[in-house]
This record gives sequence, structure tokens and C-alpha cells, in this order.
Amino acid sequence: MRYVFIVSAIYVLSLFGCQAQSIEPLQHEIDSIVKNWLPDKRVGICNFTLVEHQGQALTLKGESLFPEAKVEVLKLIHDKGITVIDSVLLLPDTLHVDKVWGLVTLSIANMRVKPAHSSEMASQAIMGTPVRVLKSYEGWILIQTPDNYVGWTNKSAVHQLTFAALENWRKSDRIIYTSSEGNVFADVKRSVVLSDLVAGAIVVRHSENKGSSSVSLPDGRKGYVADANWINFNRWKDTAALHSERMIRTGKQLMGFPYLWGGTSSKGMDCSGFIKTICFLNGVIVERDASQQVHHGTEIDVSGGWEKLQKGDLLFFGSQQTKRVNHIGLYIGDSEVLHESGSVHINSLDKKRSNFNNELFENLLSARRIIGYPSSKGVVPLKLHKWY
Repeated sequence: MRYVFIVSAIYVLSLFGCQAQSIEPLQHEIDSIVKNWLPDKRVGICNFTLVEHQGQALTLKGESLFPEAKVEVLKLIHDKGITVIDSVLLLPDTLHVDKVWGLVTLSIANMRVKPAHSSEMASQAIMGTPVRVLKSYEGWILIQTPDNYVGWTNKSAVHQLTFAALENWRKSDRIIYTSSEGNVFADVKRSVVLSDLVAGAIVVRHSENKGSSSVSLPDGRKGYVADANWINFNRWKDTAALHSERMIRTGKQLMGFPYLWGGTSSKGMDCSGFIKTICFLNGVIVERDASQQVHHGTEIDVSGGWEKLQKGDLLFFGSQQTKRVNHIGLYIGDSEVLHESGSVHINSLDKKRSNFNNELFENLLSARRIIGYPSSKGVVPLKLHKWY
């Protein structure tokens, strides 16, 4: 009896004894390709590792959101005349994830670096946020949010669905919540809480009656909300835009809210999460972290102080030696900065003011103006984002 074993994507080529040589130089070339495809590992997955088996062909292992990156790496190996077994997992992992889209169905979904509650929280996604589901692991799923950020969250926090179902959601009568906190109720009398809410939560409305509406959460749970603080989502996203006074008003509504590492919601925020929340509530998606946000918008010269700044500009702070950004705030005019540091509050860059903050003064690195800036990868109006 004959047995035929088939291994997919084996490149059987003329060998020049690679297995007897170090594969480290080739791995460095592969790493360079990865860096070109994914300069920032926070916003995607792309990794390839050559594994050497004595007396056997090399194996290329890893995961990638970019099929083209895998093709480029295999071509590099092919051109060197090397035999390699392709064991790369392309994401989303459709073998184990049958529905690769989802909607956040809790008030917030905490996103962690690793699939464990003890792992560092990297970000959050709020109710009604559309996400891509990349893979799963023991009750956890790896998701990518509309700002491209990647992290692990509990499977129960996301209602997974097909692309067709996501399309139906986009066509529905969605409404968005504009207050900092609230509830969806299980009964029309609004006496039993079904879920809590944070600013920016999106649900589907079914009917209105005497100041309240019947709604459904992303996972299909039915409830009721008071109509106050809700706006038709499609009408809102088509008219929302970044304006200085609106941004400042939104930020001041969060005054006193506590600092939370990884937080991007009105339950708690870090400094960049505060800016991200302000922008989202004014209809614009910006990147997650301050070190990403600093690369977008028009740069404003602050070498001579704050005189060239306008209300609504983003200020970036960090080490003057390394020039590494580690803090961000919103300029609100007259030397003052609204920022999240311990809590949301206002400090001044003017030494004569009682709320002067010397640390901010000494560590101001740069400023960016995103008001009026055209849509780009890091500054995307919701009305132009395909997921919404």
C-alpha cells in the first residue's frame, strides 16, 4: 500500500546547504520585511520566524493580517533557493472563528495585552463599537477596533456576527448616547437595569413613546431608554466635526474623572484615552496612544512658547533628552491645558498663574492641530469609516 503525504506550500528548490549555515542573516531580512508592513505592532499582527529542523526543510512559522507580507517573505526565501514549509497562520483565523466581525455588547470591553485578566489593560472598546475578530483562545478573543488597535477581550463582551449581519446593523435606526453615564432598563417603567452606559454607546432603536424608546443591544437584548441624551447616529455622524469650543466643552464635561491606565471611556481614562474620547464624541476617530497621535495633524511651532497655539490644539509632553512622547493634553487658550493626570483638570503653562505646572512647562515637546485637518489614517471622521 502506498501512502501519499501532501504538505501545502512547500517550495522545493535547489538547495545550497542552508541548513548547515546560520539562518540568522535570513531572519534579519525577514524582520525587515515585517517592519515595512507593520512599523507599529499595536495596530496589527505580522510576525514570521524561521525554524530549523536538523535534516529537514526549514519551517516558516508565525501569524499575519497581511497576506501580501507572507508572499513577500516566501519570495525572499524562494529567491535564495531554499526549501521551506509554510506554517504561517493568516488572520482572521477562519478555521476556528466562523464569524469574524463583532459588536461590543457591554458598556465597555477591556482590551488586554494577553488573554488573561491579570494582563495589562491596553485599551477599551465601548458598546456598539464594530470590531474584527482575529482569533480565539480559551474564552478570549483577539479583536481589532476601528482605530486598528489590537487586544484581547472576553468572548462574552462581543457579539460575533457575519459581515451581512454587520451590514444590517449599519442600516438600522441606531442612536448614540451623549451623556457620561446612564442605563438601559429591562422594563418600560425603567425600574430594572439591563445594562449601564458610557458616552458614545450605540444601540438600535425600535420605537418611541412618550419620552422613551424601546431599543436592542448589540447582542439582541431588548430594553428601554429615556430619550434624553440620545441622538440619531446617522444624522449625528454626518454633521459632527472637530471644533475648538465643542472639544473644550466635551473635555470639561469629564472634569474630575479619574485616571485609568488603558482607559478610553467615561468610566476612566488615561491621557491619550481622554483625547481619544473627546475626538470620538465629536465624530472623529484618532489613534489610541499619545506616541501615535503625535504623528497626525499640522505641526505647530512651540519653541518660543504657546503664542502660536490655538484652542483645540493637541500638546505633547515628554523627555527633552529622548524626545519620547509620554503625555498629551488639549490646549484651551490663554496658556491653559486640559488633561488627564490623576484626574481630568486644567493646568497653566504661565509661571504667573496659580495653576502653573512646571513639569508640563519643562517637558512640552510639540503641538499638533487636527481641527480642519483632512481625513488621514490617524484622523478619520466616523462618516468616512467603513465599519460604521
